[in-house]
Amino acid sequence: MKKLQEILQEDVWQHWMRVENFDYLDFRSDIRGPLPEDLTWYLAEIEEKDINQLFIISSSDWADITGGTFRVADVVGRLHLQSSNPDTQRLSEDIQKKMMFLEAGGELDTKLIAVTNCPELKGPFTFIEGNRRSVALSARMDIVGRRIFVGTSPAIKDYGWAKKSFLFKQ
Repeated sequence: MKKLQEILQEDVWQHWMRVENFDYLDFRSDIRGPLPEDLTWYLAEIEEKDINQLFIISSSDWADITGGTFRVADVVGRLHLQSSNPDTQRLSEDIQKKMMFLEAGGELDTKLIAVTNCPELKGPFTFIEGNRRSVALSARMDIVGRRIFVGTSPAIKDYGWAKKSFLFKQ
């Protein structure tokens, strides 16, 4: 991941509020609340070498569609597999709708939000906002070069929403 500039956490939260149309300050406290307090935030650019270091948030509803790895690239490879898992069906349908929207010329916000424990931004990277869009962009081979927000702290290794990223990183 290429660091472009350090940014304020408040700018990241303001962006997230706009993307998801939140109008209250304690939005997504389930994800933001447990984050380490010592995060340093950057605007960064995804590089080709990052592809296998991009992970979905460690939430149980993503387990089946990721094949248990929580890797974005693995979701791309499993999007069209048949599954009786309702979470997989729901996620797959939504991601495919996003892909069709993009293919028809639609635009989605691509400034996703990820976290890592690595101050040099070498990964692994866990998306805490924009998981479905990350898969849609990856499936279209359009994620490299995208600018995203990345928060870094050594304590991310203990952050519950990123735990699977450390089990399957390459």
